[in-house]
Amino acid sequence: MLPDTYLTLHEQRAAELRALAAADALVPRREDHRIRTHVGLKLVEWGTRLAQPAPPRHRTRIA
Repeated sequence: MLPDTYLTLHEQRAAELRALAAADALVPRREDHRIRTHVGLKLVEWGTRLAQPAPPRHRTRIA
């Protein structure tokens, strides 16, 4: 694909996405949106905690 063609397609798609975002910004938010966001953030937090390796339970000491 030629660079000019790629750039034109990219600009058209960017304009479409900007228009969709502007239209979505005009829609009033529902009250349950805040609750879903809070629950979603908690799920992400728990998932990242589970993805981290657990610290070792016992330390061995050399006497």
